[in-house]
Amino acid sequence: MTVGSFASPAEEIGIGMKLSVPFQRIAAALAIAAAAVVVPVVSTSTPVSAACTWCAGGEYHALSPARILDTRPATSTNDVAPLGAKPLATTANTFTFNLLGQGGVPASGTDVLAVAASITVVNPTRSGFLGAYAAGSPSVNSVVNFGASQNVPNLTILRPGTNGQVTISMTGSGAGSAHVLVDVFGWWSTSAYAATGAVDDGDERGARLITPSAPGRILDTRSGLHIYQDSYREVQIRGADTIGANPVVDIVPNNANVVGVLINVTSITPTTSTFLSVVPGPVTPGVAPTTSNLNMRAGQTKANLVLVPVGADGEIYVYNSAGNSHLLIDVMGYLLEGVDETTRQGRVIPLTAPFRVFNTRDAAFGGVPLGPGQAEDWSFANFAASVTVGGVSVGNQSALLGNLTNASLTRQYPTVGVNSYLTVYPSPATSPPNYSNVNTVEGAAVPNMTLVPYGTNYAVRVFNARGYAHYILDVSAVILRD
Repeated sequence: MTVGSFASPAEEIGIGMKLSVPFQRIAAALAIAAAAVVVPVVSTSTPVSAACTWCAGGEYHALSPARILDTRPATSTNDVAPLGAKPLATTANTFTFNLLGQGGVPASGTDVLAVAASITVVNPTRSGFLGAYAAGSPSVNSVVNFGASQNVPNLTILRPGTNGQVTISMTGSGAGSAHVLVDVFGWWSTSAYAATGAVDDGDERGARLITPSAPGRILDTRSGLHIYQDSYREVQIRGADTIGANPVVDIVPNNANVVGVLINVTSITPTTSTFLSVVPGPVTPGVAPTTSNLNMRAGQTKANLVLVPVGADGEIYVYNSAGNSHLLIDVMGYLLEGVDETTRQGRVIPLTAPFRVFNTRDAAFGGVPLGPGQAEDWSFANFAASVTVGGVSVGNQSALLGNLTNASLTRQYPTVGVNSYLTVYPSPATSPPNYSNVNTVEGAAVPNMTLVPYGTNYAVRVFNARGYAHYILDVSAVILRD
């Protein structure tokens, strides 16, 4: 790679294999292929010390959550044509909006590698799905799957494309419309950002990088009190231990340099339609946060991945708007600052565009759903080797960030309804761990952004609790190991 630059990575041709494990269905070896797409980031002309090859590249900068797009007429923020609700049809309709220079994201494309954002579909009149990708960079992906009248959010990683814009693609089951909200939470910088003198905002505390954890559950209110209407639940993050059998002590270090956390938040059977917001500080009753992380209907169980700063007290706060709801929190990783600027570990490399690594509905990947209580392995060894920066392989990786979608869930017994969950974890493992990534229901596609730690030789295991599940994985980024 060029010293002082952090070029966009590309997936070159890579092959992964779907493997059998003792307690899963027998699966044939199947290929995961990637397409070669290279979109370089402009390099700085200022030389950077070789001791700081990576510099600010892949480093995360948290923002105060901000809404940068809201198409609802009464509260329209930075709306774009066609104004108001966006059209739905059986063929995709697209629109673009400005990502750079919004909500605290820098305006310079040479500084911004990618942005962490939540996209919410509001009041759709038809079921459908939404994709999001860098303007000018064709992509086949889904970020949000929604049913008619459902408000559905999902965390995603957005790459700025032509003129710093992002393209939204919306497809419905028929003619209709839906509103779209975009909230930003932070951004990852290019290594060119170091040459501006702005790296680390001048605080000399070192890099801010993501450390994937052995995922684990730190909160389950089903054994205690609900989270109530217009109230919040404070959750200790620094020094948190997992709950249940064989607890992990300090799954997040009790360290003042832990400044953020990546968690999967699940709301369980709220008594009324509501939303949850996850923030680094207490919320004043009657003054709801201006951004949201989950939107639920009464009785719905739903999860969403959240990347949130940790407050000075080492805690985060989960706010519930209406009714009562139980709450699960699973730690996926944490954000550590004060890291040596020369290290690679924890740097995030977003792909040029989201890449669909597999879809179990397709014949190329077996076309057979994952059965009840079964698990299957996927090898990402060749895929990981195919990720490059400036045409050079990035080398060792610890995890990927991708959108996991339960595409369909069907019953095991025709007269018995079913709901389930998918858990993704490093392979090999003796049994599924005590956490979940996606909560699934029959008759609906359910997405959730997921941090997937790699196991031995880049192997990953997917477990399905009940029914027969088809699922999809669209990879947005990888995390470096060392």
